Amino acid sequence: MDGSFSFKQFLLRRYFKFYPLHLMCLLAFVVLNRNVLTSDDFLPFVFNLLLLQSWVPVSDFYFFFNGVSWYLSTMLLFVFMFPLYQRCIGRMNEKTLGTVALFLLVIYCGYVSILQVDNLNYWLFVFPPIRQFDFIWGMMVWRWIQLHPSCCRFRYPTFAEILMVIGIVLSVITYPLHEKWHYALIHWLIMIPSLFIFVQDDSHVGLVSRFLKTRVMVFLGGLTLGTYLLHMPIFVVIFILSAKLGLYPPHIVMFAICVAVVIVISYYVDKFFVSPVNRKLISIFLK
Repeated sequence: MDGSFSFKQFLLRRYFKFYPLHLMCLLAFVVLNRNVLTSDDFLPFVFNLLLLQSWVPVSDFYFFFNGVSWYLSTMLLFVFMFPLYQRCIGRMNEKTLGTVALFLLVIYCGYVSILQVDNLNYWLFVFPPIRQFDFIWGMMVWRWIQLHPSCCRFRYPTFAEILMVIGIVLSVITYPLHEKWHYALIHWLIMIPSLFIFVQDDSHVGLVSRFLKTRVMVFLGGLTLGTYLLHMPIFVVIFILSAKLGLYPPHIVMFAICVAVVIVISYYVDKFFVSPVNRKLISIFLK
């Protein structure tokens, strides 16, 4: 806001944070599936390598290899558009914020209403332009909180936080009942008030916030990107080893094993690969 923003530094820091890990996961999938890959997979591989896969409305592109990396492809659009959005939204007053938010909501609801396709998962969840609504609304929430910092203070913060947790759980449980609207709009209806409730100063936090601020939860939060990108290749390896050894534990036990292994590996990958590479790239390109 003070004019010192550097788009080059912002872009490269974002990119250096996730691309080395993305590249490592992509190569791991190639190695794990080398016996079944064909020449037809070369083009999806290139799109994944360049993080362009979410722009192709074909699941063999955006969900191929390390399927969760579609998110990085979509997020890159937000990274590139951030300076423009910040410049516009950062200057909005209350009236403009409300008007623009309502206008965008009407556009989104109209888009969802007329959308008649089988591949809803792509056109509502993966397609980068439509996911900009999430990003823009998030920035508008930030601007509102900036204009009204006291709006995040509640008389009974623990009650409000537990209410939001229940709302998030219910939105997941009721997913099959409103699939078309659930891809984004239902999340917004829950997550936007959740942001207002959880963005509190230390004198107004409830039990949930205090739990999330414990050392263990902060540690796990720092591994979020690693666990997200690494969990699929790690799951594949665990399932392959389990089948070769003839071990078929109950689903809940297998799930617990997978989660524990993912967390441990994510920690060491971050410590010995992601963080050192990130520091090295920043030292070279952002002196």
